[in-house]
Amino acid sequence: MKTEKSGSIVLIDLLIYGILAGTVLYALIRPFHYILQMFIVAAAAGMACVLIWTGGRRPGSMARKGSAEIAKIVLLDDDGERVKEWFVKGEISVLIGKSTSQGEVDIDLSDCEYASLISPEHAVLNRVGSEWFIEDADSNSGTGIRKAGRSDASRLVVEEPERLGAGDMIFIANTRLLVK
Repeated sequence: MKTEKSGSIVLIDLLIYGILAGTVLYALIRPFHYILQMFIVAAAAGMACVLIWTGGRRPGSMARKGSAEIAKIVLLDDDGERVKEWFVKGEISVLIGKSTSQGEVDIDLSDCEYASLISPEHAVLNRVGSEWFIEDADSNSGTGIRKAGRSDASRLVVEEPERLGAGDMIFIANTRLLVK
């Protein structure tokens, strides 16, 4: 996923490149020890290559492909229209199912069209660092997932986590939840 840089970030990048170019020119024009001059040129060229290769980001801050930060889960109807949404940003664990007198869930699907197929504790979303995972909680009708950009869905194996990404579709029985 390509992101647009703000004007101030572009300005800072240009300033860094200018300083690197100025350092190289200074080292080449001002006569002093030859090995030191070549070391300065090589170091500046190396730093420029790293900045260009990483796009100005620190290597540790680069997000993995498809791991855009997940902020909400959206319930979709049969026509793909948004019915309801739940914000999960900042949460660690989110339980999906139906609230009962014995307990409440974070994403309550008890008023959905296919509520009779949904278990009280159907699935759970867990965040580890910046990554989200989904697990089927031994539900009666199962949990499925369709990865973003794919046309095929797969059924989750009970208690085996599956990584989630923005754009993935979760199937709780016949109910569709879009990960955003």
